Amino acid sequence: MIKSTSAPKPLYRVGRDTFETDTARLQQALRRYEQGKGLIGGDPGRRPPPKHPSPLNQPPAFRLQTSRPAHLQALQNFLVTAPLEIEIGSGRGEFILDWAEQHPRRHFLAFEVKSKLTRRLRKQLQTRGLQNLWVSDDDARYALPRILPPNSVHVFHILFPDPWWKPKHQIRRLFVPPFVEILSILLRPGGILRIATDVPGYAEHMQTMLAAHPGLKPSQPDSIVRFAPATPTSRQVFCNDIHRPYQFIYYSKQPA
Repeated sequence: MIKSTSAPKPLYRVGRDTFETDTARLQQALRRYEQGKGLIGGDPGRRPPPKHPSPLNQPPAFRLQTSRPAHLQALQNFLVTAPLEIEIGSGRGEFILDWAEQHPRRHFLAFEVKSKLTRRLRKQLQTRGLQNLWVSDDDARYALPRILPPNSVHVFHILFPDPWWKPKHQIRRLFVPPFVEILSILLRPGGILRIATDVPGYAEHMQTMLAAHPGLKPSQPDSIVRFAPATPTSRQVFCNDIHRPYQFIYYSKQPA
């Protein structure tokens, strides 16, 4: 019997549809946001160092805390020499690998905090011969404002982020006011924030937060059509298989 060489499908759980936000508790936690409250380990410096020799400390991958200066300079050069798109939470990389392959004249950066998946993604992009994609297992909330200048990102892709349902975990959600502000600062005028979720309450929460930001507005339909050829993520495929509804949310940065 011939064994299949294809990767097994990831296992997902649906999770609850109820979504809670405790405003007072969130505001209390946000007072410590700049000190790393909500980040992986509470502080990127607490993360265990990658095993050596580590492919995550060699181009086209990086860890901000441990990569050498010359390595980070190569990253900086990569980030500013072509229109830049960033995916936060790339998972197994189905979307970002194909999207980068479809757009060879653009540059891409993928963040995935699960190091095993990041290593897998790095191996796949090299197998495909992609020269326009870098990856990192850094927490994007920490790394982005330290590696990018304002008005430098054309598109942010945040597809099916962990909703962190419980109020005591809400500071761990990507969509809290300080990080929405960072996204707005880093987007170029006219740049697009592309989001997907299958948690109805989280969708409502994100839309309320984005609508309240003065620098962001819903994207026009013609700017959304360009993403029609995008390969679905494994979470999106899972939702399709079990007929679970999900929605995409598009916002863009208003010109100054």
